[in-house]
Amino acid sequence: MGWLTQYFLNPSYVLPGAALVSLPIIIHLLSRMRYKKVRFAAMEFLLQSDELNRRRLIIEQLLLLLLRVLAVLLIVLLLARLVLDPSQLMMLAGAKTHHVVIIDDTLSMRQQLDDETVFEHSISTLERMLKQGDTFGSQATILLMSQPDRALVTNRALNRSLIDELTPQLRNLNCTWKAGSPVPALQTAYNTLSSDGGVAPQVHVLTDLRASDWLGQPEISDALDQLDTIHARVSIIQVTKQTESNVAVTSVTSNKYATAINTAWRMEVRFANHHSEKVTGLRASVYVDGLALPGNILIPDIEPNAEIPVTHDITFDTPGQHEVEIRLDSDVLVEDNSRFVVVDVADKRTILIIDEEGSQTDAGFVELALSTDQMAAEIRTPDVLQNQSLDDYDMVYLLNVSKLPADAVILLRDYVASGGGIVWFPDDGADPTFYNTTLRSADTPLFPVKLGTIQAIPAATSDQEPQFQRPVFSEHPVFGAFSELPFADNILVSQWYGTEGQKPAEDNPDENDPLKVAVLAKLTNGDPIVYEHQVGDGRVMTFLTTAGRRWTTWPTVPPAYVMTHMLMHQYLQKPTTVVESRIIGPPLRFEWPVTDYTEGVEVFLPASDENADNSFRRLQAAPVDNKKNKEDSGEETGEDTSSPEETSLEVTISEADRPGVYRVRRFTQEGEAREKWLALSVPVTESNLLVAEAGDVEQLTEGDHVQVVSAEAASELSTSDQGRELRWVLIALLIIILLCEQLLALRLSFHPEVKQS
Repeated sequence: MGWLTQYFLNPSYVLPGAALVSLPIIIHLLSRMRYKKVRFAAMEFLLQSDELNRRRLIIEQLLLLLLRVLAVLLIVLLLARLVLDPSQLMMLAGAKTHHVVIIDDTLSMRQQLDDETVFEHSISTLERMLKQGDTFGSQATILLMSQPDRALVTNRALNRSLIDELTPQLRNLNCTWKAGSPVPALQTAYNTLSSDGGVAPQVHVLTDLRASDWLGQPEISDALDQLDTIHARVSIIQVTKQTESNVAVTSVTSNKYATAINTAWRMEVRFANHHSEKVTGLRASVYVDGLALPGNILIPDIEPNAEIPVTHDITFDTPGQHEVEIRLDSDVLVEDNSRFVVVDVADKRTILIIDEEGSQTDAGFVELALSTDQMAAEIRTPDVLQNQSLDDYDMVYLLNVSKLPADAVILLRDYVASGGGIVWFPDDGADPTFYNTTLRSADTPLFPVKLGTIQAIPAATSDQEPQFQRPVFSEHPVFGAFSELPFADNILVSQWYGTEGQKPAEDNPDENDPLKVAVLAKLTNGDPIVYEHQVGDGRVMTFLTTAGRRWTTWPTVPPAYVMTHMLMHQYLQKPTTVVESRIIGPPLRFEWPVTDYTEGVEVFLPASDENADNSFRRLQAAPVDNKKNKEDSGEETGEDTSSPEETSLEVTISEADRPGVYRVRRFTQEGEAREKWLALSVPVTESNLLVAEAGDVEQLTEGDHVQVVSAEAASELSTSDQGRELRWVLIALLIIILLCEQLLALRLSFHPEVKQS
């Protein structure tokens, strides 16, 4: 058939049509042979008079012949269905077409259609395009949007063998639970096509065309413009027809993911309505360790395109790590109807109280305020800070401490920097030099202000009541409710520490202050009495009065005293390191110093239909040279790299790609097993199923090389639809040529005049 036939959908018409083009020429030559030339004397005068018009007649006859040849040629092109794109002149030089197919396999493609998902519909569409298209001799590259760097096939000859090989491979593909942008895949397509010179580049993107993925991102416009520089046509094949309503669970959060048995653990669940109509009557179920709890979460009406929070309390009967799942009823996108968290539950939560006084009277008040069946307070002297780890304590109280040794200060700093919380209650035995220098150094910034002298109310006289000071609290998680409680007026202060230097001017922390020091309460005379500041990931609260009754009546107001310490525990509680929540994305990667754990790692995957009997994996960590990594990347690795010879171990869990709870078990050098529980949930960015308008997507680039077509219209893997639309151009040209041919034939034909009677 020749190389030119690859540009026709009906190539069998090309050669017969080429023969038909010669038919007008043959007829023209035969018509000239019908006449016999006979010369006689009288004709010489006529020939001399006709010599002036002869050249014009010959030109008009040749023009008429050309119009008839073109008419036949256009009819042949219409029958053969020319798919030539005039913008790709390289095709005329015999270039092949390189098709790069991008399959959108992000989470939103899991949307359920009538009897299949959108992703399954895109696969069946691609199969049909491969089988119906007459593109043999071309090349193909097939990419997945979630991982464009790992192509299914790369620069393979597109023939029947490849199609037979691809068909089962495509049917075995699974849509991911990840979010993704078209940009990396489009950039990979550009790199592939630009390195393959001498081809006609064509990009096909099978996608659900979500507005959140395609609109409002300048990077997509840049990627499409980049493809235009190599004259690549981009055919975006929309495999969805309309926007579907969808309600999603967008987050499950809590102040802390650690609690005690039989203690109410509060979570905030957020629900989003991605539709233009109000949603009513929703209910959500709560599952703990795979079992549904009695009752449901009642969800208020959700306005169109709105999100609402709902708080809910649950309790746990047994200690350990517990999987919690919030689940909505099924809709068109089932996967975003649930989210997971893991809660670390202990028999009791433990608090450390350091009191330097031998009597430990003040510590007794704090211990009594925190005494519950689910909470235990340990009262110790400062000596314990030199030989005991603080990791097992939720928070640390420091009462009446005069000074601490250097190693104890560093221990407290590391504890707070890793997320722990401490509370200061200094008394008249405090060493101002220690507080103002050691605790306020750049290396150990554990105290917010410089201590001044002790302030006291005027001494009472026989005819005058003591002029006590009352604290005025700001809006804060610990003190926010005090302004509405009547017993708060019974809190009186007789002595307190003054401060030196500039005081924070406002109750809110200074944005330029690295410690973010904030005043949480002031006395009625304006002196600050309670501070808060941040060190690393943890918080420090400072009371410039005592925790007992020597300087304040606070302990004698049980509702206020107990509420204060209970809320401080919730606010300052050190986050557990045993559990963690993440969004599905890149593979899970863990790195640790070789002295912490051995190389052996055990992973327990969430149960599913695919791995019901094989959810356990045993992995081997590999050594990593921290110094080399730091030199190569210029970034910190998060490990101590002070020694050039020190190395770390790392392991990557590539199978952590679906929602659920994963357990990662590592072993210390002594052989003790340590587990980390990770709850992975789907990305919320994929929940909005709003479909972008085709015109808006086509206008992302200034060129005309981008076209959006429906899955039904994409009947074959060939050049873009703009090429197929040449048939309308051919029809228009045929009509014009036929009109011109008739007019010219009329001019050249003989029409005798009819005499009027």
